[in-house]
Amino acid sequence: MVASVIAIDRGLGMIENGSSILERHKVSVVGSGAETLVLIPGFGTEQSAWRHVVEAMQDRYRIVLFDLAGIGPGNQMHYDHASYGTLDAYARDVVAILETLWIEKCVCIGHSVAGMVAVLASIRMPNLFAKLVLLGGSACYRNVGDYRGGFDTAGIDTLIDNATHDYMRWTVQFGQLVVSRPAEDPVVREFAASLRAMRPDMALSLLLTVLRSDVRSRLAEVTVPAVILQAREDAAVTREAAEYLHDHLAGSVLEILDASGHLPHMSAPGTVIAALDRHLS
Repeated sequence: MVASVIAIDRGLGMIENGSSILERHKVSVVGSGAETLVLIPGFGTEQSAWRHVVEAMQDRYRIVLFDLAGIGPGNQMHYDHASYGTLDAYARDVVAILETLWIEKCVCIGHSVAGMVAVLASIRMPNLFAKLVLLGGSACYRNVGDYRGGFDTAGIDTLIDNATHDYMRWTVQFGQLVVSRPAEDPVVREFAASLRAMRPDMALSLLLTVLRSDVRSRLAEVTVPAVILQAREDAAVTREAAEYLHDHLAGSVLEILDASGHLPHMSAPGTVIAALDRHLS
């Protein structure tokens, strides 16, 4: 059932109803069950990245999938840097989608930066969330003082320079780095193809937003229980960053997955699904 709500479209400055919100984010609902899982894809991926999780859990859960503006190739027409210069804008969209679907409580699983979007959404409307699952999430991707997020200023500059110089070549290089596998690996190819389907200027603008994000100061506001799932080897998120989340999210649980790479739900789906079964039961 779609709520007859009215919301402001922050990207276009227009009023939109519930149906247009769902259409704008390509919302789909599959499966059946008393509990609702909300799966949010991270940078460079679409909701299809969750297909293994969906296949394994749709008989037990109602699953809501959608694409955030600009995050992947399928929803770029609704992205502009002015409207989505911070993660709070994405959090507002998540809340709007959940309210439109009349979701009163859900388990929200966010990959990478989408995990921090889920965190901010839970601060905004904690009553909508029963639990957060942060897969490869990081409150800050940069090294700041004693905090080790993984990227220093020179590293970010090099990353952006390489992408600006030859975007197509960079998609493969970045894919190898993120997935932690060789270029011919199917997951690397899929991720690189997804990046190539994005407009380079939008992709780089969004990547800068992600790399410059810092929600460390907001973690104390989270009241929803959280589970942090982190691959043992991840070039995009350090072990220290995962431990920082665990230390600053009251009552949270941290599990280090026996997997490598930043996209374990694609490269090691069985490991991720088993962890979800443990923490959602």
